[in-house]
Amino acid sequence: MAMAGAALLGGCAAVRPPDPATPVMPATWYAPPLAHQGSTAALTDWWGQFGDPTLADWMARAQALSPSVGSARAQVFSARASLAGAQAAGGPQVAAVATAVRAPDTTLPLGTTVSAGLQASWEMDLWGGQSAAVRGAQADEAGARAGWHAARVLVAAETAQAYYGYRLCLAQLAVTADDRDSRERTARSSAVTEKAGLTAPAVAALARASHAEGSNRYQQQRAACEGQLKALVALTGLAEPTLRDQVAAAPALPGHDRLQAMLAVNAVPAEVIRQRPDVYQAQQALVAASEAVSVSQAALWPSLSLQGNVLRNRFRGGDLDISVNSWSVGPFTLSLPLLGRQGLQGRAEAAQAHYDAAAQAYAATLRQAVAEVERSLVTLSSLAERVSATQTAVEGYTRSFEATEARYRVGLANLTELEDARRLKLAADSAAVALLQERLGAWITLYVALGGGFDPQAQSEWKAPA
Repeated sequence: MAMAGAALLGGCAAVRPPDPATPVMPATWYAPPLAHQGSTAALTDWWGQFGDPTLADWMARAQALSPSVGSARAQVFSARASLAGAQAAGGPQVAAVATAVRAPDTTLPLGTTVSAGLQASWEMDLWGGQSAAVRGAQADEAGARAGWHAARVLVAAETAQAYYGYRLCLAQLAVTADDRDSRERTARSSAVTEKAGLTAPAVAALARASHAEGSNRYQQQRAACEGQLKALVALTGLAEPTLRDQVAAAPALPGHDRLQAMLAVNAVPAEVIRQRPDVYQAQQALVAASEAVSVSQAALWPSLSLQGNVLRNRFRGGDLDISVNSWSVGPFTLSLPLLGRQGLQGRAEAAQAHYDAAAQAYAATLRQAVAEVERSLVTLSSLAERVSATQTAVEGYTRSFEATEARYRVGLANLTELEDARRLKLAADSAAVALLQERLGAWITLYVALGGGFDPQAQSEWKAPA
């Protein structure tokens, strides 16, 4: 009856955590929306739209080797252990005990007393502190799981950026190779006509300088691509020849038509932002900080504990050999800290300060999440508007160069005109490759800004990461 009464008292007197802050979210996006024909495929299947098994394999390898993912995984198990400890601390504690004593007694001869059994203790949760500790540990564990997902998303995005960065670097290398070869043909032709006395030495020198410039640009681009390949070796753990072979066998790069609308963004920011693991993690940190306030406040009130044991005892000494069972309930211990309460009060004030800081961090995370999605939408809209102009520029400058080159061959255009046309074509071709890289990067950035497939509703079904 006393135990039931204490439990009832504890349930009635539980210290409630402070109400969490509720930052105001915008009602709609102010950035340009994505195209209406945007795919509604889940973010978890988003990478499959690229149809590139090489990318999927490299992502899996990078995640398996990533120290950030490994650290996040360790934090999940650490938080899970803390939760198990908090849950165990709130219930009765039972331990197996055994003692052996050989000593004289005032009523018994010299002998040996052996006891074995179970000893139990229970600190009752009068003020809800232990329950708050469990809820706080649950929030920490949920936040750690969100952190693990966020780490995997970032590694996947980093791998995709590096993968497509290298492949587009190779595309840029092909552009510079074509330009170099074209300049070389012009330089050879000028050398032949110079020997025949049909081309001035200054014009031939210009052709040789142009060829040297093209060769120099090619070598710079080649060095940049080799540097990116080395980074991919470190990221995936694959051998360099294997990487080269897999890239050579990879499917074609996605064109602008496929990139026109690869994701659909919900018009309500609150529905989008809640799917970000960092927002969920900040929210759980706020919950944990709130429960920590309850724990620190409960420590200022009296605590009630109960002890008991069940033992089997045996005494052997002299002519005696006695075996008896014994049990005890008690004592009930009620303790209230009197001296040193300043330390407990200080911890309660510190917990409240941590809660206030967590509330500010949560609000800042929400604002930052909205800003990141807005920036991604603005970038994608701007890039989409540049596609048509870039394609028109490439087509026009290519036709102009081809026409000028044909006129140069029959002597109707000079080398300066040819070089100007070539320079414009090179700039347009390079801009087209750069635009494709920007669009791919912008879509990957939006993928990260949208949470990378994180679903807070599915947290209860989450399994331990392998």
